[in-house]
Amino acid sequence: MRKYNNILVVVEPKRERQVALERAIELYRYNSNITITVLRLIYDFSYDIHILNRRRALETRDDVTNTHLEGVKQLIAQYTKNSAVKLLPKVIWTKDLGQGIVDETNSGTYDLLIKGANHHGVLDSIIFTPVDWYVLRNAQIPVVIAKEHPWQENGNIVVALDFTSEKKRLFNVRVLREAQTLARVLNATIHLVNSAPVVLPTIMLEAPNYAPEIYAENVIKEHRNRLLDFAKQHNIPPEQCHIAEGMPDDVIPQICAKLQPQAVFIGSSGRQGVAAALIGNTCEEIVDYIDADLFVLNHRVKETEA
Repeated sequence: MRKYNNILVVVEPKRERQVALERAIELYRYNSNITITVLRLIYDFSYDIHILNRRRALETRDDVTNTHLEGVKQLIAQYTKNSAVKLLPKVIWTKDLGQGIVDETNSGTYDLLIKGANHHGVLDSIIFTPVDWYVLRNAQIPVVIAKEHPWQENGNIVVALDFTSEKKRLFNVRVLREAQTLARVLNATIHLVNSAPVVLPTIMLEAPNYAPEIYAENVIKEHRNRLLDFAKQHNIPPEQCHIAEGMPDDVIPQICAKLQPQAVFIGSSGRQGVAAALIGNTCEEIVDYIDADLFVLNHRVKETEA
């Protein structure tokens, strides 16, 4: 993958497998020019106890940082025994893990972030924003949420499309281009997925001879035509196009369960504030329900040449 030359990988302590690092090394096999920065974010609350004593606080911070840096170096050594892959250790001291990842991600040094999936529940979206969600909303480079499954050649890659606005229709092309890059590497087949939410207008329910089923059929037909037109423009055969009635967070996991893709590519609207807490983004809604890596492009991501 030519355009991903500097990859940032977030590793987490107390994990038997560092899935994100494994995924980055898999990419290295296809591009030996890749440099991988292995990042661990740390904080020790004993630092707060010494906050009034500046010298002791700094000593605590330095000691903890050095200890974790050695731990990252030991982790790296396990992966470089039989490989020439270039892994650079990095430790960042931060109380806010999500913000720490975003700050490093958006520093201008990297062109891809890979992070292992965190399993979080429904209450997380109400009480606080999980790290995964915060990173997806704020990263200015593509983000991979890696799952614990091996990549295999000749598999499937799903691209979730959104035709609800002109801006999103244009963004679909960028998402597809990213997916095609990985598809060439893995010799994978691209599948396009779109959902057709059928929302019945209240005023129409009072109209004489109104048939809701005909309205639903027309909505699905319109979505199908848009999907097939997009596929034709990009030389993707109709049999690799999939559409179903329903909301994206229901339709995408259902179709993925049938296709068993290696990866799912999707755009993120990057909502903030109350809107994010209440409704989230589609990519956030499906992250727990697909057994595939999730490649997310935020609308803030700058377009680069391949």
